[in-house]
Amino acid sequence: MSSLTLLDRMLIIAQFELEAMQKGDVDGAISFFEERVALLDQLHFTQDELNSEDCKMKLLALQGYHQIIYEEGVKLKEQIRQNLLQTRSQRSASKRYANAQGHNFYR
Repeated sequence: MSSLTLLDRMLIIAQFELEAMQKGDVDGAISFFEERVALLDQLHFTQDELNSEDCKMKLLALQGYHQIIYEEGVKLKEQIRQNLLQTRSQRSASKRYANAQGHNFYR
């Protein structure tokens, strides 16, 4: 498979990865990331491909996707952290309520 074809596939997978992250689908994003890395391992440029404008544009597009995916990952990480803190707080409130009622279900 040519490097340009691999780059095309990587761009498509990067889009799917970004969409999965935006939906909060961590497992899906990881799967797409792993697929993208596997394609990256197959990537070997010929001198002609390295000099082509098409190749340069696709590499720049991938770089842009990488930055956007990274930023989305930071947001998703913070969202997950906030959800965990909220869940912990709710569990603590439920535990206090159960203790006040004399029913400790959280032992």
